[in-house]
Amino acid sequence: MWLKVVVILILAALFAPILVVIPLSFTSISYFEFPPPSYSTKWYSNFMGNEEWVTGLIRSLNAAFLTAIIATALGTMAATAVLRVRFWGKKLFMALMVAPMIIPVIIVGIAMYYSFSMMKLTDSMLGLVLAHTVLAIPIVFITVMASMKGIDRNLELAAMGLGSSPIGVFFKITLPLIRPALLSGFLFAFITSLDEVVVTIFVTGARTKTLPIVMWENMTTQIDPTMAAVSTVLIVGTVTLFLVQAWASSRSKSARLKHDS
Repeated sequence: MWLKVVVILILAALFAPILVVIPLSFTSISYFEFPPPSYSTKWYSNFMGNEEWVTGLIRSLNAAFLTAIIATALGTMAATAVLRVRFWGKKLFMALMVAPMIIPVIIVGIAMYYSFSMMKLTDSMLGLVLAHTVLAIPIVFITVMASMKGIDRNLELAAMGLGSSPIGVFFKITLPLIRPALLSGFLFAFITSLDEVVVTIFVTGARTKTLPIVMWENMTTQIDPTMAAVSTVLIVGTVTLFLVQAWASSRSKSARLKHDS
């Protein structure tokens, strides 16, 4: 009983500051006051009517989508190699795959700025996507590897015994079984790119400002409820993505149980 109470209190402490942003985004005044004296949607209109905000949002979504695709593909291949292939230096390879999650992000940003500037990739969409991909790959790698460890290896061995190639086994047997993990990894990579600030500051410029960078620059000069409106849009979008992921995973699990029965 007490454990449940403690968990509820911890969750409330974590989510309360985030949930406060939502009513603040509907305030009718030009400064933050909680609770708002009256409500209005003018700050959402201000957000949608500002070209800099909208351009940053579109650029962030494009970069996040490309990052999620590349990170999911590379992370899945890396997880498959670790669990299905024997090679020298596997532990070192795994350490390198998760290194971007361990190394302080400011160090990663400085390193990317130095290397990308020599390759003329700063202030470009390609450089932005590559930088975000480096940060997102470890998440996909860990998610997919955890799912693949739960697969019955005998299913793959039986398919190979019946004449299927390793690539055929992966696409016909392994891939359908890890589909929920792929979707989870894709969404995690998408969200990682969408809200990344520190590394983005080092690799972007005037032509490639993402929404978090626009928010950060506006916070240094002025703070008005438009910031709360943008934050609410990101919160709702993130929650929606995770609800979709939970629905897809539940549907996949139900279909698997139905097939097994």
